[in-house]
Amino acid sequence: MKIIKRGIGILILSIPVLFMSCSTGKLVVEQEQTALKLAAGGNYQAATDEWSKYITERVAKGNEVAASDYAVAAKTAMKADRKDLAEKWFGLASYGGYSDAEMELELAKIYQEGNETPKEMSTLERFRAKYPDVPEISDVNARLFAIYAGLRDDQQALSSWTGMTAEKKSELKYLELYFKIMLRRGSDEEKEQTANQVIEIDSNNVSALEWLGETLYRRAEESYQTEMKAYEKNHTHMQYLHLTQELKVINGNFQKSLDCFTKLWTIEQKKSYATYLTNIYTRFDNKEKANYYRKFVE
Repeated sequence: MKIIKRGIGILILSIPVLFMSCSTGKLVVEQEQTALKLAAGGNYQAATDEWSKYITERVAKGNEVAASDYAVAAKTAMKADRKDLAEKWFGLASYGGYSDAEMELELAKIYQEGNETPKEMSTLERFRAKYPDVPEISDVNARLFAIYAGLRDDQQALSSWTGMTAEKKSELKYLELYFKIMLRRGSDEEKEQTANQVIEIDSNNVSALEWLGETLYRRAEESYQTEMKAYEKNHTHMQYLHLTQELKVINGNFQKSLDCFTKLWTIEQKKSYATYLTNIYTRFDNKEKANYYRKFVE
């Protein structure tokens, strides 16, 4: 009889504990559901608070939080502009083996805004490896291109360049970086083509105008000297006809160079620009213009 009573006593004591455990579990489930409902309604601040309670409760009870739940919570925190929590939860989601395209992009965004370039780069590289066919891949390649270009890792930058859309490649900020790479390792044709593309988008781009103006002037002057020496050595009718044809090309390059330095002169009246303008007008036998710019050289 005593044994039976004792058993009933233990049973009675265990009922409140069991009830409390069920109650806590139910509360945690409700917190998750509430968080989802609040987020669906656009109330991201409150939803983030609920996710925080949900995660804290589960961890406190020694229960595992699903990696996918961390990811959902982190995305909600991003929309609530709670980047501290978002970064933490994204990290826990990743540690738990979870990944999706949106998560990786959001995490990269956090790192970019925090100037954590190495972390941003590794996140974007991971994204590119996992999701090469998603619509956002061109934007990812563009960002990686900018990072690699800034690090002067030309090989990686050019590899990323090939994964960018034509529209992205035509954006001035990327085209300027590409032009710098071409100046380091591109052929003369690639350099000239890129310089013209930059100027087409930004007609006042000083770097491209200077390079193109100097290159065209040097090409024209060297050809002029070569052809005049050849003609001096051989005053034949055929040589004269050849010189006449070559001068058309030479004068064309002088004119293109003149256009560049005239534009540069309107931006800033530098002595170096005046020197080129003086020399070009001298070749064109325009003494008035040559003398005008010579005053800025002397």
